[in-house]
Amino acid sequence: MMNSSSTEFTAKDGRSFAFPVGTAFLLLAALLWWRDKQLAMQITGGLGVTLYVLGAIIPGRLGPVYRGWMKMALAISKVTTPIFMGLVYFVVLTPTGLLMKLFGRRPMVHEPEDEGFWKSTSGRPTSDLSRQF
Repeated sequence: MMNSSSTEFTAKDGRSFAFPVGTAFLLLAALLWWRDKQLAMQITGGLGVTLYVLGAIIPGRLGPVYRGWMKMALAISKVTTPIFMGLVYFVVLTPTGLLMKLFGRRPMVHEPEDEGFWKSTSGRPTSDLSRQF
């Protein structure tokens, strides 16, 4: 969000933080209204409206709010990321590996008559790797 070359929180940074996050709070408030959760709807709706108003009036002064928001996001990600990656490993990768083993698929093992992954080229190489990109 903030420009990496400067540490100054600009009005543009404030608006690009306040309006999307305010929209998310307002959408959450609408969902809570639909689910008839009045207190939670009022809190999230108030936060959304407050962010919209502050983003319109004083967007350059939202730096502390933005930094606090990002610290909270970092703390949440330290918990959710290992949980999500563990689920991916145990729900997707482990069953895939077990099914491959069950059906005899071993992609890293070569048959004795197989020459391997290396392909021999005859003659001059196609590239000298001096200009890779």
